[in-house]
This record gives sequence, C-alpha cells and structure tokens, in this order.
Amino acid sequence: MISFGFWNLIIVIVVAFVLKNNWRLDDEKAAWKNSLFLKSPVIQRLIQFFRQPIVNFLVQAVVVLVVTRFLCYTGWLIHFLNQPNPPLWDFQWYYVASKLAHQHLSPFNVEIFNQNFCTITTVCGSLPPFVYPPNIIPLIWFLGYFSINTAFKIWVVMHVLAIVLALWGANILLESKSRAFRTICTISVALIYGVVRDLQVGNIAIFIAVLILWMFILARKHQDIPAGICLGLAVCKPTLAALFVLYFLLKRRLSLVFVSVVTVTFLVFIGLALTGNSLTQFVSDVARGFSLWQNDPAVSPYISISRIDLMVVGPRLFPNNPFFAKLLSNLLVLIIVGLVGWYWYLQQSLTGWSKKIYLPEMALVSCLSIAIIYSQETSSVMLIPAVVFLLNDLLAQIRHCKFSRKRIFVWLAGVCSLAVQTAVIHGWLIHSLANRWNVKAGELPYIMKVTIFALPSYGVLGITLSILVLAISSLPQKQMMNFEPLSRVEI
Repeated sequence: MISFGFWNLIIVIVVAFVLKNNWRLDDEKAAWKNSLFLKSPVIQRLIQFFRQPIVNFLVQAVVVLVVTRFLCYTGWLIHFLNQPNPPLWDFQWYYVASKLAHQHLSPFNVEIFNQNFCTITTVCGSLPPFVYPPNIIPLIWFLGYFSINTAFKIWVVMHVLAIVLALWGANILLESKSRAFRTICTISVALIYGVVRDLQVGNIAIFIAVLILWMFILARKHQDIPAGICLGLAVCKPTLAALFVLYFLLKRRLSLVFVSVVTVTFLVFIGLALTGNSLTQFVSDVARGFSLWQNDPAVSPYISISRIDLMVVGPRLFPNNPFFAKLLSNLLVLIIVGLVGWYWYLQQSLTGWSKKIYLPEMALVSCLSIAIIYSQETSSVMLIPAVVFLLNDLLAQIRHCKFSRKRIFVWLAGVCSLAVQTAVIHGWLIHSLANRWNVKAGELPYIMKVTIFALPSYGVLGITLSILVLAISSLPQKQMMNFEPLSRVEI
C-alpha cells in the first residue's frame, strides 16, 4: 500500500482541480436537449438520485481517489523500477535475446539461451525458452548496446510514451468532443490492468496495442502504407496481431496487407542474419523450445492463473479429462468466431462489401486476438477499442434512441466485463488469493479455478458477446428485414 502522506494529498488536490475543470459536457449538453433516452422515467430518477448532494460528493470523491491511486501507484512503480537492481521480469528475455544477437548467437536455441540467461542476469534454473519470431530481433537490437539497468530505464520510458500514445489514440476514436467524455475515456483506458501491468513486468503488449490502435486510425484515413508498416511491426507478437492481417485481407485492403507482409519479411531475414540462423535451423529450434515453453506453469492452461484466454476454460472445468477440456474450449472459440464472422457478413452486405473499416469490427477482432489463443494479463491492453466502442455506443443511445432496458442491460454487462480486467480483480483479488496456495504445483482448489480465478476469461467472453449484440442490434432496420434471424434481436 502507498501511505497517504503529504505528497499524496497534493496529488489529490491537483487531480480534483483538473477533473473539475474538465468535467464539462460542452456541446453535448445542447445536443442532448431533446434526447428521448434522457427523458425516460428510469433515467430521470437516476439523474435525480445522483444529483443529491451526498451522492454527488461520494461519486466525485471515489473518482478523484481512484485516479489519484492510479497516478501514485504508476509513479511509485516507475521510481521503483529505476532503482539499482530492480526486478526486471519479462524484460530479461528481450535483453538476453538482444545480447545474444550482438554475438551472432541464436536465442532460439534452448541451451544457448538458458546458459547465457544465467550468465547475464544471474537468474538460473528452469526457465521458459525464448519463443518469439525472428522479426523481433531488429526491434530489440538497441538494448544490447547498454547495461541491463540502463536498458531497462530506456524500456520504462518507452512504456510511458506508449501509454500516452494509447490514451491519445483512444480519444481520437471517441465520437464526443466534450471534455467530460474524453476524461471518462482516458480514465477507463488507463484502468485496464494490462496498461500498468505491462509496465510492471516489462512486456511488449502495450507496444503491440499502440501499433494496432494507430494502424486502425491511419487505415480509416486510407493511409495504407504507414498503417501496413504499423501492422508489420506489430506481428513481432503474432498472437496479438496476426488476426488483423486476415481481417484486412477479408476487407480487401490489399495494399495495407502487402506493406505489412513486406515489413515482416524484411524484419525476419534481418533477425535471422543477426542471430546467425538459417530458416530451417530456426524452425527446428523453435519447435523444440515451444514444447518446453508449453510445460511452464505460467503457460499451462491447467495451472496458470495469469491467462485470460478462453482456451483455459475447458481445462479448468475438466482438469482430469483432457478430451472434454479441449473440446469445450475449442467449441467456445468456434462459436465466438462464428458469431463475429456472421456480424461481419451482415455488416459487409449492408455496406456493399465496402473496404471501409469500422470500430465495432476493430473491437471484435481485438477481443478475438486475446480470446481464441494464448494470452496473459498484459494482453488486456488490446481491449482499448472495446472501451471506446462502449462509450460511443452510450453516446449513440443518448443522441438517437429511446431508453431500452434490454439494450442498456447488455451495455452494462459489457462494462462489468471490462471492470473484471482491472487491478481490483487481477491484483487485489486473484493474486492476493493465489498467495495462499502453491500455484506452480497446481494446488488451487477446483471451485476457485472455475470461479474467481477464471473471472478474466469469463470477462473476455462477456465483452465479446456484449459488443456483438450491441453491434448487430445497431444495424439499420433494412438489414434486419433482409436477414430473418436478426428480426429476433430487438434490443
């Protein structure tokens, strides 16, 4: 815990002052004057409740304290990570790989990587191998020029800049220009657990999320070359980015895909050359390393408490029956992919198979990128488009729709599912409870595995389904008449 001292009090005052000056609806207030949504008796009662002095004060106090806590924790974390010999976690893998590349040695070879990891970091023992593709090597090459502590300081600064770019990009996608909604968007994005968790462990998920976010912004402006370069760079972590290549292929944005493929190919051959590897040798080393990596407790779907993808749902429900475990997980993935594909087909049919890209599609592909394949807590940064989509959908309801209990229920389900991906659940609940058992030995009680420790995976599923239902129900009435199944979706 961070003690509530003098400097924290100063930060509380500054945060309260900044929020007060930015908590204005501006032109939205005039646009909402005739809103049928806001004239609903339910909403009117809710507005009257929040206008009560004590309730209004408590809401403001909670918002101020949450933002203060986030800023204090982030500031403390940055200070702590820049102390001599900080815990470097995931960063060590990138640093060791870079150092080996400078010696023209292959980090993909398990023996070479483990031996040098022990020498460079003084951390020895059973370690997960380096299983990234070779196109990451040119991107982390610069780390090898510095000592590990200096390189990590640079890494921390890069993470802070990436967080700023993520918040900026989210505000660009927000459809409201009011300061209040932009403040809500900024706070909501910042509270996603992966944003600060990625800084804490030194992973690269935030960089991938920023590249994908700005790729989308550039692609919407038909700037396919820079967008393709962003996508090509992001594929250094293919579990998060590869699905977007397929998406743009289906959208027939071939120039963007071509640029991304050229970028990836260029980086792959440079990476192989820097590590003194051939393509066949790389495939052989990675195949061996990947099988070892799968047995690591942090990766195993039966043991890991940090995975948030749907592939862990089956193994947790059926820990003693691998067949049914795999069958259930694969069935969940197939259903989700099928529903997203169905929505994409309806959307494309409505728009005449346009090459234009839309935020609901972007949000759904981002959700799929962490739902259908291995993903850790840091990967929750990919939910930034989902945050913006939910805020934009609320704006659309207020501006253009009557109040609907069913639709607002679905929207609230999406918000609650996003709330699961915050530090309240991951840090203060899951990790604090996990300390009571030997997680690596698989000692977690069954009931805990399928309830509290599975909440992040259920949250990803809930977010995806909420966005799907809201997106489908937002299709124009003409589209609903053309496709009979949609006539039953009345929200």
